[in-house]
Amino acid sequence: MTSAFEPLDAAVLELIAEDPRAGVREYARRLGIARATVQARIDKLVRTGVLASWQPRIDASAMGFGGMAYVRLHLSQGKLDATIEGLAAIPEVIEVNAIAGDADLLCRVVAKDNAGLEEVLQRIIAVDGVERSSTEVVLSRRLQPRVEPLIAKLHEELRRGLS
Repeated sequence: MTSAFEPLDAAVLELIAEDPRAGVREYARRLGIARATVQARIDKLVRTGVLASWQPRIDASAMGFGGMAYVRLHLSQGKLDATIEGLAAIPEVIEVNAIAGDADLLCRVVAKDNAGLEEVLQRIIAVDGVERSSTEVVLSRRLQPRVEPLIAKLHEELRRGLS
């Protein structure tokens, strides 16, 4: 993918990540290029899947879901699809990743408090296909999920011709 990725793509992506509400006209002004050029680059980023969403970043803790945990799940053979379907039905399960290692899935879950986490965990282990689980409760989040430094690194590499 990075072979078709150009420095201008990275520059546009940096602006979008930094200020997603600014708009195409403002991005064009900041970059000193035509609005149509910026729109074409955004369309390319969407088409290639680099820009996967325009959804806002929402903080679950600010909505009252201050408890967070990572749950490792061990599954019964052949039950992956049924398990994913069951997990998707639990609103507090906000992320599920298939992993290599001791467990099969790694889930990020939220709840209002520790009692809520316990209730969510009980619903998770009742899902068809879950054999056993292990849980790590998050005490505090020290670094929010981010891609901006990665975009900046890629942009610099592209400017220097390293990609």
